[in-house]
Amino acid sequence: MKKKLVLSILVSVIILCLVISPQKYILITKNAIDVWAKVLLPALFPFFVFTKLLTSLGYVQNVSSVFKNLTYRLYKTPPISGYAFFISILSGYPVGSKLVSDLYDSGQMTKLEAKKTLTFTSNSGPMFILGSVGIGMLQNQKIGFILLFSHIISAIFNGLLYKNIKGENTYKNSKNLYSQTGDLSTSVNNSISAILTVGGMVIVAFIFIEILNNFNIFYPIIFIFSKIGINANISSGIINGFFEITKGCLNISSLDILPIFKTTILSFIISFGGLCTTLQAMAFLKEITSYKFFILQKITHAILSCFACVILCLIFRV
Repeated sequence: MKKKLVLSILVSVIILCLVISPQKYILITKNAIDVWAKVLLPALFPFFVFTKLLTSLGYVQNVSSVFKNLTYRLYKTPPISGYAFFISILSGYPVGSKLVSDLYDSGQMTKLEAKKTLTFTSNSGPMFILGSVGIGMLQNQKIGFILLFSHIISAIFNGLLYKNIKGENTYKNSKNLYSQTGDLSTSVNNSISAILTVGGMVIVAFIFIEILNNFNIFYPIIFIFSKIGINANISSGIINGFFEITKGCLNISSLDILPIFKTTILSFIISFGGLCTTLQAMAFLKEITSYKFFILQKITHAILSCFACVILCLIFRV
């Protein structure tokens, strides 16, 4: 009841803000739709369609046989989780989460196996890490590769932290393991629904971040950080990255700070993914895991990524 009361008050405040300043939030919504249409839609939709089609065909079981011993020994998950890992690092957020959801829905892994698989398949991709951040924002391909490899390495180790977690080890539809058939139109329809859900989550996140900034909610945190010697611009970039990955990366990449420090912060932001990405992922994962667990495993992924990033920076003298 307390949770519902808090959420009701929060939603009421958001609605009030929309009513008071409709023009401002219409513009924010347009910006969110612009990001979705120009960045997310072309990057994600093809992966949604074809990974869904492969999953429904059951063909990935044959492809995944190469991971048979490796994934079970490392994570106590089926071979198909190896396929999910490689697709996730190729395609980026939130394709890995969507794929795990599809594998669970089609009966190709249990609920517990899906939950474990999430811990190493919720990944950003090379298009964003290397292309957008490394080359686009930093104009530094070497740092882009360091960010990419630290992200992948930490994802592998993050899965090891959760290999022994307990949970419901049952199939969603144990009577009919391959109940779906490969159908392009079905895959396209499913993917349209998924990409529209992602767009809706992006709009909600953009509006929520704007409202928090308008109320200066983050000022006390920035003030406390400034007292221990952390620049306000760094604090602001980290906070923005906590909510939305692209905005945080843009803020941090523009700062004039030591490259190793900048790269490590970017590594944390990318591996955490931001609450906007969490909302996108959890739209597909409600039957598999909780927000609490998903955010926890993203935090550990981000911390491990920082360690990997520092080591790689020292090796390659960034």
